[in-house]
Parts: sequence; structure tokens; C-alpha cells
Amino acid sequence: MEQLDLILKGGKIANTEEVFDAAVGVRDGKIAWIGAEDVMPPAAEVIDLAGKIVMPGVIDPHIHFQDPGFTQREDFEHGTMAAAAGGVTTVLSHPLDLPPTTTFEALREKEAAYEGKAYVDYGIHIGATADNTGLLDDLWNHSGATAVKMFMCFSVKEFPFVSDDVLYRTLEKIAALHAVAIIHAESEGILKVAEERVRASGRKDGPAYNMTHPKQAEIEAIARAIYYLEMTGAEGVILHVSTAEGLKLIRSAKERGVKVWAESAPHLFQFTEEDMAEKGPYLKFSPVMHDRENQQEMWELMARGYVDYIGSDHSPYTLEEKQRGEADIFLAPNGIPGVETSLAVFLNAVNEGKLTIPQLVKMTSYRTARIYGLAPEKGSLAIGSDADFTVVDLHKEKAITSEELKSKCKWSPYIGVKLKGWPVMTIVRGKVVYREGKIEGEKGFGRYLKRKK
Repeated sequence: MEQLDLILKGGKIANTEEVFDAAVGVRDGKIAWIGAEDVMPPAAEVIDLAGKIVMPGVIDPHIHFQDPGFTQREDFEHGTMAAAAGGVTTVLSHPLDLPPTTTFEALREKEAAYEGKAYVDYGIHIGATADNTGLLDDLWNHSGATAVKMFMCFSVKEFPFVSDDVLYRTLEKIAALHAVAIIHAESEGILKVAEERVRASGRKDGPAYNMTHPKQAEIEAIARAIYYLEMTGAEGVILHVSTAEGLKLIRSAKERGVKVWAESAPHLFQFTEEDMAEKGPYLKFSPVMHDRENQQEMWELMARGYVDYIGSDHSPYTLEEKQRGEADIFLAPNGIPGVETSLAVFLNAVNEGKLTIPQLVKMTSYRTARIYGLAPEKGSLAIGSDADFTVVDLHKEKAITSEELKSKCKWSPYIGVKLKGWPVMTIVRGKVVYREGKIEGEKGFGRYLKRKK
């Protein structure tokens, strides 16, 4: 066999079924060889992993880069550096920028803002609102968009939520286009009633915000979204599912043939509603985390395969914006950073016996690549796939610090939270972009990915 560009040896290889001793070799950015160390071909570079585990490169399909439009919060350059530091080799950008990605003009503006700045590979989701239904055919067919995002409740004024009639018409169109809908499912009506009651009580503390997002708001909206997906035949993902009951609804629908998947998020498994008393605005996001009983059941359902994939929902705001919520939680915006810590939350769970590494591979790369049209290049450790690797050290234990964060956002609810199991090296198409706390990649190396037609 001719010389390879790179070999990773001395570690273990993880796939969706097992973790085993092997070395892996790279040529021209692709996986070219997997085998035993005693029959390794020659390579220009050999990295000894000293027992660490090589996972397929993590894909995070739920990132709010805030670029263009809100770059005081985050920008694409820093956001993709943060992704690399979190072990993420591919990111998919959500459409809540300014302008929101709901027109060709906005898509071109985002593409221009991203060009030449990425440290990891990336794709772009587009959005659907009542104003762009007529554009979706051309926008989907003449772009490489990876999914179509919708809200069933208010989020930000720049990106209006869809009423039931718009949701239904849009899903009909998505079915005809063979596109993928990604849906924030919370009932606007239930949220309104809950918020009116909490505000009338005069409460402005952190836990008061969670009271405005009861479980029923998500459960009702998931049931309605599933019904519309079933009626229209569209494919869809329910984003950041926060309730065990929601996961059960999605599994039941899937078993009767509805084309629906469940995303969940790391903060829903790390924190509970009790943490709002201490962290308040710095843990304000939606849908909210709930009680410990719900979280425990979510862990159990995850272990049984009810969560299809993990998305960090990385959504940073400035410290000043969040500080407004210290006296009145309703003045703080919704969203927290998370791409740098997402994988660590679940590696910690592996150490605690809640998950296995093969289960994690399914949720962090394998299924995600297939849902969003990026396979087989992404999402697998297989000959011919892109040489995207996330190297993890299950024995590394630490609490992340502000100084370590590569994101433009230097605060995080995870600061001071000790986790065991961290990504220590991130390799994109055969190039090391992050190693042991340092960015080694080149700005602009990340490639713009477009879904397969």
C-alpha cells in the first residue's frame, strides 16, 4: 500500500456497534485504511493516541452563530473555533440571524459572511415563515440547504412563528420537495396563559421564567406537529425535546410510520429547574429544563434510543444582555452557549454508566449525517468517508474556565461544573484543527457542505 498522509495509532476506534483496538489511516482527506498496528502501512505522520478513543467526527446541527447581524454576541470565526474545541467537525447553522435566512438574498449574505472564516466544515439551514411560503420551492431546489426551520411559538421578532395554517401548508410543500422540517414545538397559546399568570403574581426571579414554559406547552405542540407531519407525509425533526412525554410521543409516531425524529440538548440533561434559582438569566433558554424526575426518565429513554441525535442549541448573548435579567428574569434574552461543552456532558454520562460510546456515536454523528443529507462522507468511520475524527479522553476530568473558551462569549453556565471525559483532539478531513486546548487549524479550512439532492 502506498504511503498514507496520517495514521492514528495506539487508541481505540468507535463505531455504532463497538469500540475496538485498531489504527486508522488517512489519504487526501479521506479514510483510506483501518487495521491492526502490526500491519500499518507507511505514513508521512503518525500520532500516538495513548489509549484514547477515536469517534467519527461529531456533527452539531443546531448552532446559532449570530452572524450576520448580531456579531457582538458571536461570529462565525469564533463559533467554529468553539466547535473545534468541543470536538465538533461539522456544524449546521440555524436561520435566526439578521436578516433571517428566509430569502435568496439573505442566504447569499450569510454565505458571504461565512466564506473563508470556518475552522470546521459547515452547512446552512433555511427558515420558513408566513412571508416566504411562495419562495420555498426555489429556495430549497436551488440551494444546498440542509433543513427548513419553523417556530410554533414566539422566539424573536426577526423570525415570526407560524400559525397552524402556515405550518400545515409549509409541511405540505416540504413533503412535495422531499425536504426536512425542523420544528421548535411549544404551544403559543399555553405559553401566553402561563406567562400572564406568572406576571400577574409579580414574580421576576429565575424559577418564575420556567413556570411560564410548562411541560404541557411542549407536549401539546409535539402532538400537533406529529399529526400535521402524519397528515402531510412530510419528514421532520422536533428540536430540543425537553420532556419524557414528548420523546414517547415521537417514538410512538415513528413506530406507526410517521417520518419524525427527536433532537435533544445537553443542558436539558445537565441542569434542572432547581438550577434557575442560582443561575437565573445565565440558564435562561427555551424550552426550559424541568424537574429531576423528568430528567431521570429522559436519561432512561435516551439509553433506549428515544433520542435520535444531540444538538447543542449554541445561542450566545452578551454578558450585558444577560445581566438585565438578574433583577427581572423577563428582561434577559433566551439562549446559552454550549457547543464547547455539549460532548463532555455525554462523555461524563458514559463514565457514569448512563450511555455507551456506540450509543453516543449514533447520536452525535451517524444519525445526524443521514437525516441532513451529509452521509456517507460524514458520520461514519469507514473507508472512503471524510477523515473527520473526534478524539476523546474518558479519564480527563475538569471544570471549564472562561479563559479556555474559544467562543466570543466568555461566560457559560458550565463554568465550574466538573465533568469527566473531554474531547482532546479534533481532526477535519485529515487535518488537526484542535489539540489539547489549542486551535491548530487554519481559518478558512472549513468547507461549505451542501446536502445531496
